[in-house]
Amino acid sequence: MSGLVCGRAAAARIRRLVAAGFGAVFLAGMGSIGPAEAQSADKIRTGGQFPPIFEYVYRNFAIEGGFLAEQGIEAEFVGFTAGLTGTQALVGGSVDFACDGLSGTIAAIEQGAGSKVVVNVNADNTYVIVARDTIGGPGDIAGKTWAISQMGAISQTYAQLWLDHYGIESVEWVPIGGTGARARALIAGQVEATMLTIGEWLRVQNQPGIKFVEYLADVVPPLPLSLCSASAKVLAERPDIVQRYVNGVLNAVRFARTPEGYEKYVETARLYDEGAVSPEEYAELVEVYLGPEGNPFAVDPNGGMYPEVLVANMKSMVADGTMKEILPLSEVWDPSFVNNYIGENGWFNVSTGTGGHTLRDLIRR
Repeated sequence: MSGLVCGRAAAARIRRLVAAGFGAVFLAGMGSIGPAEAQSADKIRTGGQFPPIFEYVYRNFAIEGGFLAEQGIEAEFVGFTAGLTGTQALVGGSVDFACDGLSGTIAAIEQGAGSKVVVNVNADNTYVIVARDTIGGPGDIAGKTWAISQMGAISQTYAQLWLDHYGIESVEWVPIGGTGARARALIAGQVEATMLTIGEWLRVQNQPGIKFVEYLADVVPPLPLSLCSASAKVLAERPDIVQRYVNGVLNAVRFARTPEGYEKYVETARLYDEGAVSPEEYAELVEVYLGPEGNPFAVDPNGGMYPEVLVANMKSMVADGTMKEILPLSEVWDPSFVNNYIGENGWFNVSTGTGGHTLRDLIRR
């Protein structure tokens, strides 16, 4: 397994957070179900991309803020250069939970991994399409070089959906790496187009020779940016751990959407932030993900288990040949853990930053 285990580095970050008064205060007023009894914590390994982009920080936030510990879980985060590697580790039994893009997750399940999606915090994406400034519009990208992390990764499959929308039959895929590496390649003129996270675009938007083309979400249906799955083993043998994992993750995300938690989440994100972003640009980034006027599904406090989104995406994958056929939802995910959490804690209203609502409360006008 080629992964980076975040041990000493994470511990150092935790010490800094605690020194800043960032610890047990997280848990004040947070609801949860199935509270852990006073006993030794259950150890798990959870994998995902490292360093995390802003919308993935909740995974580290759940650990470093004590939300998983409050559920009786001692979690070790295993970082990978791409989420797809995390899914491979999940299939191989090296981790108990892994967060990856839709295509890699579904492909593993289709091939018999036995894992299932249990929570989908990143229920929609905020990707942007960017290109060299010699590109006039989408049609000019046909046949050009396009940077991706690797074939089959979200940076390629979601880009293909955008290309399909404009009837662009082919581009030259160039595997380069994560969103930062793709941005550097574009700036250097090594490729002519790519897809970046909004955070990366804010970092590089003033660099010469590149231009914004379009928000991906403007032309494609909702696309989950990252889904978190549990291994077949832990689902079969310890469903209680899966429930507590989901509880801790959603407690962390809900806290992040409160005024106090908003600041704590940003503090955590800044610890992992490798790029130089001005305070104004960072404020814009935060608003996209956690602000009341931002995308409520980019960091979703209600778990993101929305069947129409998953089915629509599987249909797209069948149409482009990524999947052979649409899988029954029961083979792809187990929404019972998120449902249990909402049953105990109610729905969360991102406009008011409050939980405990019924679905009727949210749709009533």
